[in-house]
Amino acid sequence: MTNYRKSEGTTMARSIVLEDRSLWLGGIHNHTVQVLEANTSNLAETEVRLIELLMAAVDGERSLPAGGVKKDDEHRSQQLGAWIQEQLEHGEYQAIVPESLTRKVKINGAMLPFLLGWENHSAMDISYAKLNKLLRSYFSGDIVLLPLKEEWYVLVGEKLLTDLRDENEEGLDTERDMLSALSQGMYELITNEWVGGGFHLAVGEPIAPEQALVSTALLLRETLTLGRIFHVTEQIHLPWELRLERLVYSIPDAQRQRFIDDTGNQIRLLKDEETLTTLETFFQLDCNVSETAKRLYIHRNTLLYRLDKFKQETGLDVRSFHDAVVVKLGMLLYKVTNRD
Repeated sequence: MTNYRKSEGTTMARSIVLEDRSLWLGGIHNHTVQVLEANTSNLAETEVRLIELLMAAVDGERSLPAGGVKKDDEHRSQQLGAWIQEQLEHGEYQAIVPESLTRKVKINGAMLPFLLGWENHSAMDISYAKLNKLLRSYFSGDIVLLPLKEEWYVLVGEKLLTDLRDENEEGLDTERDMLSALSQGMYELITNEWVGGGFHLAVGEPIAPEQALVSTALLLRETLTLGRIFHVTEQIHLPWELRLERLVYSIPDAQRQRFIDDTGNQIRLLKDEETLTTLETFFQLDCNVSETAKRLYIHRNTLLYRLDKFKQETGLDVRSFHDAVVVKLGMLLYKVTNRD
């Protein structure tokens, strides 16, 4: 192999014939062209052509790793995503990831799961390479990005979890607050990248992916569904904040209708936007009258008037724990039936 200095602006052909010798381009490294030189006077044309094909193959191998590895990563992610989707469709929620797939995709140790669901298009409309690059920059390291049928399943490695726990040592509630803040930052980043591409985001607590990959995908998918129904003004949904909503959603239609019939006047009032907003804010702020009035930008007496009016028309005083529970359940059922 002989090295020749490549002149600026010069283009090297695949092969150059000089009397009884031929030169083949082998590759370019740091502005130096590597060339194979051989005496071809005794070679048949087919043999010369074979050498050209071999050199082309070698050159191609050298250019593959950067793009090829990325494509391999995407292909492996698609394989695992397809397997998860298949288990979900067949109800195999406790399925354990086959070893043949765990060897291909780095899912080991505790991982933090996210699920992204777009409003107006499927996961297939989003570029794997672009989303993967964006999320890697946000999490400052490797992630696992898996395309499902309608969502992107994101797994973040144990190192991030360890770092976050070191910074937050006050227990489970603090960790959940941290997950919420992490999700908010992730949501804002993706929203800025895909302007107008509204989507919803769910996050779960750390999992052992080999055993819980499918069941967690189901939980987060259900969380997205419940969030869209019950928290229509929000885009980030947390499973631990939707436990009551999950219970209400599971109530059979006949039982829902019976409850609605028993509280018909309450349901009628919930169709009034002012009443619904007042009650939602009141419950969101733990039935605190002063804080609710501030949030709604109304006088405290105005709020008390609205609550008293609701009590007069329904017989339910939301300042009472029992009545507040009944009204809250009625509001959740109203959202489900109103969606239908």
